Amino acid sequence: MRSMVVMLLVVSIFFNQGCCSIFCSGSEVVSVNSKPEGASVKVGPYKGVTPYKVTLPRGKDYIIEAKYGDKTETLNLNRAIEPLYWVNILVWPGLIIDLATGKMYKYEPAEYEFNFGS
Repeated sequence: MRSMVVMLLVVSIFFNQGCCSIFCSGSEVVSVNSKPEGASVKVGPYKGVTPYKVTLPRGKDYIIEAKYGDKTETLNLNRAIEPLYWVNILVWPGLIIDLATGKMYKYEPAEYEFNFGS
């Protein structure tokens, strides 16, 4: 009887998680560089100066804005589907969980560079 309860508990936990929710962190580091260095950068609500690294929650849409002197450039932060997400086909509730939490996405590329020239 006790082993049956333990097994039900393990199965319940297994079916209430997505693969990405279990094996991927909830955030990811994105790097922004510029030539020359020292450009002010804004990634969503986060601000810094290049070279800049920011830890972002997965699954959100962000625009990267870099400014150097009187020049301003913007890029969309690109997202791709985490390959581990497809393992959820074997355990279908994980598809919904990873989609709802945004953990099915990763930022790709995770490094961006702006060239302001001279």
